[in-house]
Amino acid sequence: MCLPRTDGALHGMDRRLMDFLDSLKRKKNPLRRAFGVLAVLTEALKPQGIKPILVGGRALEFYTLGGYATKDIDLVVSGRERVKPVLEEMGFSRRLGERHWYHEELDVAIEIPDEILAGSSEKIVTVEIDGMEVFVISIEDLAIDRLAAAKFWESRADAQWAAKLLALHMNDIDLEYLKKAARERHVEDVLAEALKQAEVYIDAVEGQELSPQDRSFET
Repeated sequence: MCLPRTDGALHGMDRRLMDFLDSLKRKKNPLRRAFGVLAVLTEALKPQGIKPILVGGRALEFYTLGGYATKDIDLVVSGRERVKPVLEEMGFSRRLGERHWYHEELDVAIEIPDEILAGSSEKIVTVEIDGMEVFVISIEDLAIDRLAAAKFWESRADAQWAAKLLALHMNDIDLEYLKKAARERHVEDVLAEALKQAEVYIDAVEGQELSPQDRSFET
């Protein structure tokens, strides 16, 4: 059973946004489709002053150039209750008892697990999609999130992905901020190990005369 839509919840979304959303059904690349959906959602929420921020697996997929793959979109949204009518108008539905909103035709699932970003709002990355914006958690804060999972959930895979993320973006990372954030989240030890592993990845890639962006890492 899906939660019902009510006419009073509709916001009269711009026809341009609805047409763009419809065009995404023809996009074969899941990441491009997901970012298109987020661009529409972000644009539709602007009048309410709501700024959805992409976190989790889709953010990792973006930063690893598709190396990591997931179907879920995890968002941090302050005032997430106000997002529900917009998702409904976009064609998303949610079954009773489930956390995810799902759009069957787009094959996109959205969850809003948090209202407060675990990281710096000043470091959020803005991605432009057809004149619209998508906001993504920073590389540094995403790495810290994975390292926290590695340490406190004993997730070896998350430790590996943090190292790969750091290797791919080593030249762009704010190392001072990264270490400060690690101290605040009590993951300095696993960060040190991840940085060492990142150097191993970089050395291995450079030994084959390829940039990290040109090589897909094995898990």
